[in-house]
Amino acid sequence: RVLQLMNLTDSRLAQAGNEKLELAMLSFFEQFRKIYIGDQVQKSSKLYRRLSEVLGLNDETMVLSVFIGKIITNLKYWGRCEPITSKTLQLLNDLSIGYPFVRKLVKLSAVQFMLNNHTVSPFAF
Repeated sequence: RVLQLMNLTDSRLAQAGNEKLELAMLSFFEQFRKIYIGDQVQKSSKLYRRLSEVLGLNDETMVLSVFIGKIITNLKYWGRCEPITSKTLQLLNDLSIGYPFVRKLVKLSAVQFMLNNHTVSPFAF
């Protein structure tokens, strides 16, 4: 449900956003990452089956893609909000710890785009 809410709120960020809600979603992402993303997680867990049924997220790579999409969205729309920017960059840092995760992240199209276009980035810090 949080991922569905995120899709709704992100689609309306150009008009308005709620800082407390964004911080709550980032806390959710951090807890989700700790519990469900990593080498120790069973890939056949009930959660991944349910994510596949409801949201079409079939595996960890697809979930990582959602995380990266949220990170990009936050940097684009919340670049002037230090608490959200800080927590967003911490999430990116936590996702990129360890060689196996870096290998997975680098394969994502959104990450490739950021790496290839970092000098013309619209993010304002």
